[in-house]
Amino acid sequence: MCAFFNFREKNDPMKRIGFLLVAAMVLAGSAARGQGLSIFADQSYEPVLQELVKQFSDQTGFAVQLSLGRAAILAERLRDGTPADVFFPANEEQMNQVMEKGLVDVSLKRNVLVLPPTEPVEEGIVPEPQYVPAAVLANSTNRVQAMAFLEFLVSEPARAAFGQQGFTLP
Repeated sequence: MCAFFNFREKNDPMKRIGFLLVAAMVLAGSAARGQGLSIFADQSYEPVLQELVKQFSDQTGFAVQLSLGRAAILAERLRDGTPADVFFPANEEQMNQVMEKGLVDVSLKRNVLVLPPTEPVEEGIVPEPQYVPAAVLANSTNRVQAMAFLEFLVSEPARAAFGQQGFTLP
């Protein structure tokens, strides 16, 4: 099913919507049985994620459990074996810690936000952008729902919501 959709095509929202609808139909039964998508996200995204989780749930019918906290603590919980489907930390460092343990499906990792430069920029020198990633975890029990949520994070409604909260997008 995933080969049919080109996730890199940013200008075709119909394919993204189609993916969400197909995923919703395929997994409606498992969502109805109480299997909810589990998302570990940094607390700095709380207002925007509260809004986006509601939109995502309304559109797909998927139940979502959002666990917010400091990304370093969430990464530690993941390394200790706490199950989750999606990890959305505050920066690349926590993602790398989880990736080093083999807990991230690296093919399902997306850059969602751009971090501002941490050091002063010299005139005429453009710093390398630093990104905030989100990823589906390797042991996700709700893989298709997690993939759909990851794609939703880079959709136009999500981009608008992140932008309204002052986040910079890639």
